[in-house]
Amino acid sequence: MPHTLARFALAATLSSLLGLAACGGGGVSSPTTVSASDEASKPAPAPTPPSTPTPPPTQPGKWQAASTGDMLDVALGDLHPTQAALGYDQIYYKLGRYELKPNKKFDDFCADEGLGGVAATGYSATSTLTDSTSFTCTTTDVTKRDTTVLNPVVIGPNGDSLYLTDGHHGLSTYYEVPDGGPKLHVHVVVKANLSAYSGDTFWAEMQNRGYTRLKDGNGAAIKPAQLPTGLGLKLGMQNDKFRSLVYFTRDVGYSKPTPSTDFLEFYWADWLRASFPLSSYTLTNLGTTDPDPATADTGYLNAVWNASQQMVASADPVIDGKTGTDLGRLAQINAGKKYTKGTFGDLLQPITASSPGKIAYALDYKTRHSIQ
Repeated sequence: MPHTLARFALAATLSSLLGLAACGGGGVSSPTTVSASDEASKPAPAPTPPSTPTPPPTQPGKWQAASTGDMLDVALGDLHPTQAALGYDQIYYKLGRYELKPNKKFDDFCADEGLGGVAATGYSATSTLTDSTSFTCTTTDVTKRDTTVLNPVVIGPNGDSLYLTDGHHGLSTYYEVPDGGPKLHVHVVVKANLSAYSGDTFWAEMQNRGYTRLKDGNGAAIKPAQLPTGLGLKLGMQNDKFRSLVYFTRDVGYSKPTPSTDFLEFYWADWLRASFPLSSYTLTNLGTTDPDPATADTGYLNAVWNASQQMVASADPVIDGKTGTDLGRLAQINAGKKYTKGTFGDLLQPITASSPGKIAYALDYKTRHSIQ
């Protein structure tokens, strides 16, 4: 066959084969057609579960790394109380004295900061506690600060909080003065770091170590959640009249030992609460002491004298595991001095005296500020 005819024959054959493939013939399979019903009968693919984000690790709190004995510079608003009550009259005494003798406020603050007292000419009428440059303490080199007098704190869960275990009255007074408040800075010392504890475990450890007093102003038990939110007289602190009474019996019926038990005055308050008839006394009056402070009248001074007598006359009582000796019970009332001398002699001075007594300052402050 000529070459030209052969090429035509090959082309025709290829063309026929391609045509059969396109039409589905000649043994070549055509694409499978899928109906809508077949598609619907297929199982739906399982949904992909959303990924759960991994929570970020808990960041250590501000004070988590602090160790026992470390000194911290904090604001009063950073401190959480470990007791639910105060002796209000102790606060009123300090506030009354600070109003009438402003130098005493700066003197006390310098002393509480471990810097001695206020310098002789270390303050003026424009000085304020919140401006440390406006007054001068006798110890001007802060590296020589006496840290043994600083108030103790416990570091709470995760290092986020500080719990004050002593000094509630003094710091609450600074919280209440016009130039104090929550932003006033003070120095404290770490008593223990319990940042590894949390929740009920934290409070159980606080109780085991004697770092908290879970009682209200009447001595009734409370839970940790019932503790006040802060210091001062307006954030939940209740008034314990027996605690005020015990403050005024210091160095008349007992003397605070060194070192001292935390909440020492509350031990005495609870003991007196069980038997001393405080409601029989008129605590709005200073009272008189002649001829016998035990029977002269029923004023505040009379209550202090008789409570002190009960304290020293007891046969070394055991109060919540502490003996009277542990709590500083004196062997003789007023350290053996006549009632017109010594600590009680100072206490009985009226507000008109050149050096009024503590109770006189408290009652005068309450009168001037219309406090019942």
